[in-house]
Amino acid sequence: MEPGTPSEPEPTPSDGSRDWSELPLDALVLVFARLGPVEILMGSGLVCHSWLQAAKEPSLWASLDMSNHRAIEEMPAGVLREMARVAVDRSKGRLEAFSGKYFVTDELLKHISARSSSASLRGLSLVSCNEVTNKGFTELVTHAPRLEDLSLELCPNVGGRHVFESAGRACPRLRRFSLRRECFRFSLNYSRRTAEALGIAAAMPGLRSLTLVSCNINNDELAAVVEGCPRLETLCLRDCYKVIADGSLRAKCAGIRTLTLPDRV
Repeated sequence: MEPGTPSEPEPTPSDGSRDWSELPLDALVLVFARLGPVEILMGSGLVCHSWLQAAKEPSLWASLDMSNHRAIEEMPAGVLREMARVAVDRSKGRLEAFSGKYFVTDELLKHISARSSSASLRGLSLVSCNEVTNKGFTELVTHAPRLEDLSLELCPNVGGRHVFESAGRACPRLRRFSLRRECFRFSLNYSRRTAEALGIAAAMPGLRSLTLVSCNINNDELAAVVEGCPRLETLCLRDCYKVIADGSLRAKCAGIRTLTLPDRV
């Protein structure tokens, strides 16, 4: 080609479309970051070699939300557990947050604990996990000293004063705790939930936010929580039918910025 002669443009596919497999790795990682772990594991990361390489970037797997995707309700529990294991492995010990639903078991929590750095996990949310027990839950949080956010929703086999006290002592940085129980009228576990709140009062002094839904807690126990958690900024109680929001209790909670108590007085 003579000097000054313009170069010919690169050939493009006959249909005018772009070859997405040739995108730079960092660009593919940005695209996958907008998809989320479920979409990637369901096939987006398997299109070609370059996409698979990008899909294994550990930063994509630091936060695993496997509870808020419509596909979760339609897929077999065993498949979801295997997907979760793959996702945890791809994080390369950098998992910071995990959210899972009914498919989570003690064995999966054990896998998370084994494959994650003890300093990495900062958020844990479990929803309707009937196969998670006190043993599995306690083993995980014991190895997560930097945990800051904890949410347990409708997990009937996790709880008890000693369990929450152990969790609080193992996770001194815990700032937000949300606990939702089954509606007590239909729960066989309700009588076993006595004094759970005292475990919170005894070992979670750094809490900034506490939400209790359908919990077996009374005024004296709530007063103990307020006293034991002096940094509380948000306290929300819903459907806690033993709590009576009288003047004495409201005075006890006067220093809490955002307060939601049952309507009963």
